Order: sequence, then structure tokens, then C-alpha cells
Amino acid sequence: MRSGEGSIAAKSLWTIGTYVASAGIRFSSSIVLSQLLGPTVLGVVVIAQAARVGTDLLTDLGFEQNVVSSPHGDDPAFLNTVWTMQIVRGVLISLAFASLAPLLAHAYGIDVAVMLAMSAAPFLSSLASTSIYSLSRRMDVRTRNLFELATEVTGLALNVAFAVALKNVWAPIFGILLTLCARSAFSYALPHVRHRLTFHREHAVAILHFSKWIMMSSLALYAAVYIDRLYLGLVVPLAMLGVYGLAKTVSDLPQTVAGRLAFQIVFPFIARNRESFDRAARRDLARTRGQFVALVMLGIGTVMAWSDWAIHILYGRRYEEAGWMLCLLLVGSWIGVLASLNEATVFGHGRPQFVSLANMVRSIVIAIALPTGFALGGLPGALMALPAGEVSRYLLLLRTQRRLGMTFLRQDAAFSLGLAGIAGTWIAIRLAMGLGVPWALMG
Repeated sequence: MRSGEGSIAAKSLWTIGTYVASAGIRFSSSIVLSQLLGPTVLGVVVIAQAARVGTDLLTDLGFEQNVVSSPHGDDPAFLNTVWTMQIVRGVLISLAFASLAPLLAHAYGIDVAVMLAMSAAPFLSSLASTSIYSLSRRMDVRTRNLFELATEVTGLALNVAFAVALKNVWAPIFGILLTLCARSAFSYALPHVRHRLTFHREHAVAILHFSKWIMMSSLALYAAVYIDRLYLGLVVPLAMLGVYGLAKTVSDLPQTVAGRLAFQIVFPFIARNRESFDRAARRDLARTRGQFVALVMLGIGTVMAWSDWAIHILYGRRYEEAGWMLCLLLVGSWIGVLASLNEATVFGHGRPQFVSLANMVRSIVIAIALPTGFALGGLPGALMALPAGEVSRYLLLLRTQRRLGMTFLRQDAAFSLGLAGIAGTWIAIRLAMGLGVPWALMG
């Protein structure tokens, strides 16, 4: 089966291949920053990033999903309306962030200047061309992933340069802001319509109508993904939050690549073909999905079992506690990978409201379980909230998939058992060698 340029399997290989390079870049960046800056500085960055992403996601209008799904997605008037709305939104979000900066800085004990600087991030992001969205619409996975990879290489260079020169909290802040500038600038090197400020009322109404569910989903997504950092920032020292942030960054890598695969390939593929989605298409999609999940299973199972050693070797003794955190967080990451792939199938069938509901329930479960777990079991108890939230999300998406006649439950169950087997085998080998268990420092 073919769709666009090349098969869905080939597009998946491009996505996975470039993400391997991307993961290498992120690891290199985190290792350098952890050694040059220390846990406390990283803790400040965790809060600053959480606040930045929050102000962005809380008003997410789903511009990319609009361009991919709309029958007018190639119309210059539609794309320029998207571009105009995107910039206006970026300005408003940055102003809102700046107004909240003193309150956020006081709550977390952070220099207000750091928060004010981060308030420029939404505006810098909004300056990007709609060419990025058009790549997704055309399923031009090769160009899209090379574009993202070029941005990440630039970000690595900027972050390392600032860290070496400054060795304080301003190094990652400047690195984040200038990387966003570079991404927006690079986007204009891609094929795009001639941009000009345009407001086409009919297109704007259609965008807002489609986006109401995207906004609700993004609100719930933010609550689920960042509430842990915001809550822990209030109850643990910034140094411990920095250690946790490092473990969370590593554990999020599988979900990030799953998200790329889901929304660069699965979502546009189903959206484009949902009126004529035959058995052959379903079979090819299931096969490609299975191959990807198998790779993730091998990676997560192995890293879970050796998480403490991996952290010690890569980051040193200051970050040793990130080892047991990573082991626990990868449980939620595995469930999140499966749920992210399923989410794209629901989006592809034009049912964003059910994705919103699943993410809302996940955020509620996490919001309740975080303080409850912390009260009962300290930090380890709090972290159990994350896999609990992912399970609730997965089950609700599964219910919707059954109605659509497209589930992958047997595949997911088989690979989950495989994950347990891989991790269990490695841990048995560790015990036989007298190396203990990866969660030995958990307390």
C-alpha cells in the first residue's frame, strides 16, 4: 500500500531513524548541561519550561491539525489566516505570561527576570511559517524530520556554548529562546505560500470550530504532562526537582517518538483515507505499528532494568537518584506510547472530542493521585500517579476505538507481556551477578 510519497513503513523508518539522531542530540545536551550547571539550575529550568508550555497549550488552537484536516489546507487564504491567527495568539500569550511572571516566580522561589525572559517564547514560536504544517499535510516525513533535526542540532550548539560561557541559569534560558528563533527562521527556507497578514472570516470560523476540542485536549494534556513538575516544585527542593526533571526528560523520549510517528504518519494517513480504509490498509498499519512497538519494548525493557547504571555512567553521582525514578517513570512511558498511537487513530477518524475526554480523565487521575501518593509514600508514591493516569487514558481511548472498529488490544497486550519478560530477565541476571535491583536507592 502506498500513500503520498512512499509506503507508510518507509515513512515510519524515516521518523524513527531521524529520532534516533534526535535522541542522541538530546542526551548529549542533557549530559553537558547536567555537568556544567548542576541540579538546582536544572530545577529552575524545569519550572520555567513548565510555565512556558502551559501558557502555550492552554490556548492551543490546533493549527497543524486544522491544516492537515481541512479541505482548504492548501489554499493560500486559509494558510495566511492560520499564520495571522498564530501570530496574534503568540503576542497575547506572551503578554499573559509576562503578567503572571511575578506570581510564578514568588511561588517557586525563582528570579522573576527568568520568568519574564521566558515569556517571550510563545511569540518567538508564533513567527514560524505554516510550511511546517503543510509538510504534515503532504506526509512529507523526510523533510519534516530533517527540519526538526536541523533545529535540534542548532539548539545543542547554542545550549552548550551558553553553558560553557555562562555556567548559570541564563545559559539554558538563552539556549531555549534562541533555538525557538532559529526554528522559526528555518521554517521560511521550506516551500511556503507568500505570507501576509490575512483574516478570512469563513476560514477563521472553521478553524475555531474545529479547535474547540483541540483546546480542551491540550488543556488536559498539559495538566497531565506538567502537573507533576508544578506540584513537585512546591513540595521538594529545586535540586531534587532538577534530578527528577532529568529522569523525566529521558523517560519521555519513547513517548516523543511515538507522538511524532502518530501525528506525522498515522493521523494524516487515516484522515486522508478514512472514507476508503480497507483491510489491506488496516493490516499494513497494524504491521508498521507492531514493528515500532517491538523496538520500543526492547529499549524500555532494557533501560528499566539498568536505569541506575545508565544514570551513574552518563550523569555521575550527583544524579544517582534519577536511576530509580527513571525505572518507575518508564512504566508510565510504555503505556503512554501505546495510548499516543491509539490517540492518532481517533483523531484520524475525526473524533477529537473523545481524545479530549481521555486526556481530561488522565489529568484528573494524576491531580488526585499525586498529592495522595506523596502523602502516603513520599516521592515514589507521587510518581505512581503517572502510570495510573496513562492507564485511564488508554482505557478510554480503547473504548472509542472499539466503536470505530479499529483496536490494537491484542498487539498491545502481547508486547506488554514481552516488556515484563525482558525487564524481568535482565533483573534476574543482575541479581545472579550480585548487582541488586535498579530501584535500590528508592526511599
